[in-house]
Amino acid sequence: MQEGIANAWHWNDCLSYMARRVKEQSFKTWLKPTVGPPGETGDFLISVPNQFVADWIQGHFSDLIDEALNEVAGRKFEICYVVAEQNDTSDQTSLNLCQPVSAAMDLPRRALAEEFQTNLSSKYNFESLVVGDFNQFACAASVAVAEAPGMTRYNPLYIYGGTGLGKTHIVQAMGHRILELFPTKRVMYATSEKFTSDFISSISSSSISDFTRVYRDVDVLIIDDIQFFTGKESTQEQFFHTFNTLYHQGKQIVLTSDRSPRDIKGLEERLLSRFQSGLVTDLQAPDLENRTAILYKKLESDGTPLPDNVVRYIADKVSTNIRELEGALIRLLAYASLKSEPVDLELTKNVLSETFSSRKKEVTIKDIQLQASEHFSIDPQMMQAKKKTSNIALARQVAMYLCRSLTANSLKAIGDAFGGRDHSTVIHACDQISKRMSSDPSFREKIDQISASLLY
Repeated sequence: MQEGIANAWHWNDCLSYMARRVKEQSFKTWLKPTVGPPGETGDFLISVPNQFVADWIQGHFSDLIDEALNEVAGRKFEICYVVAEQNDTSDQTSLNLCQPVSAAMDLPRRALAEEFQTNLSSKYNFESLVVGDFNQFACAASVAVAEAPGMTRYNPLYIYGGTGLGKTHIVQAMGHRILELFPTKRVMYATSEKFTSDFISSISSSSISDFTRVYRDVDVLIIDDIQFFTGKESTQEQFFHTFNTLYHQGKQIVLTSDRSPRDIKGLEERLLSRFQSGLVTDLQAPDLENRTAILYKKLESDGTPLPDNVVRYIADKVSTNIRELEGALIRLLAYASLKSEPVDLELTKNVLSETFSSRKKEVTIKDIQLQASEHFSIDPQMMQAKKKTSNIALARQVAMYLCRSLTANSLKAIGDAFGGRDHSTVIHACDQISKRMSSDPSFREKIDQISASLLY
C-alpha cells in the first residue's frame, strides 16, 4: 500500500517535470489527463482517458516518462497503461474499425501550396484553445492528425457536437498546425454550404473538371457542418466520389457535424458508413471551471482584464455554449466602452440582465450596414458596391466583422449581403479588423462603440 502511495506521489512530480520539457499544448492534451494510481505488482500503472491516448503516449513520450521517473523516483519502472472507465464509449468503438492507410509520397510543391486558398481563419489556433474534459479527446485526435495527416488510423476524423462548442476552432487549428509542420501540404477548409455552392456553380458554368480538381487535389480536406448535405442528392453523389478519391490516395479527411453519423437523417447509407469508418468523437458543453478558463483566455488574447467576480458571474450564468459565452463578454465590453464606465459586478448584472433572461435585441445585417455607414459617413448603398476607396473598404470590412460577431449568419449569407462577395472576402475582412483592433486601442474603442449602439 505504501508503494502505491509513493507511485501516485512520484507521478505528480513526474508531471511537473515533463511540463517544463514539452510544449504547453502537448502537455495539456496528452500528459495532464493521466493519473498514477497504486500498483499491486510493483509495476507503475498510469491511468489514461482512453486507448487512443495510451497509444499516443507510448509512441511519443516513453523516453520522457522514463527520464522523469528516474529523476523523481530514483529508479526505473515497468510501465503499464490502464484505460479509465468511461460512461459512454459507444462512438469510440470506431477505433477498432480503423485501418491504417499508406502514406502518400509528398512532392516538392511549396510554391503551389503557398498560393493555395486554404480558407482558414488566423484567429483559430491551438494556442487560443482551452482544453478540458469537454473537448480533450477531440483535441487529442486533432493534434495526432495534424502531426501525421493521412498516416494515422483516424481517417476520416469526425467531430460532432452542439452549436457553439468549438468544432470549427478545433479543425481550423488543426489545419494551421499541419501547415506549420508540413508547409508543402495543401489544406482545404470549406463549409458544406460552400462545397454545395461551388458544385452548383460548376454545373452552371460547365466547369465540373475545375471543381473536382480544386477539391480532390488536396492533402487535407476539412468539411464543416456535414449535416447540411441532407436532401441534396447530387451534392452527396459528388462528395461520395471526392471522399473515395482522397481516401484511396491516403489523404486526410476531417468532418464536423452537430450530431453523430447514426443520428443524421437524409444522408445516403454509403456516406454514413464511410463517416464511421474512422474516428468518431464528440464535444460536450464546458463545465463551470472550463467556462471560466475560456473567458480568461479570451480576455488575455484581447488584452482586456476584468475583475475575477465579473468573470465568475458570466461563467456561472452562461452554461449553453462557448459562442454564447463570448457573446455575453462582447456585449459587456461594448457597453462599458460606449458609456466610458469601469466594469464591475453591478454594471455586469445590469448590462447582461436581458441576455441572461433570453430577451436579446436581435441585430440584422441591414442594421449593421446602416450603423457602419453612418459611423464612416458613407452612402449605405456603398456596402454592396464594387467601389474600393480606403474609407468605403474599411467601413465594409468593419460591417462584415460585426455581422460575423453579432449575428448567426453564415459566411456566404454575409458575403451575399455585401454585393455577392465570396466567403473568403468575409474571412479576410474579419482577420484584418481583428488584427487592427489588437494593435490599435482607439480603433478597438470605435468598434466597441458601434457594437454597443447596435445592441442597446
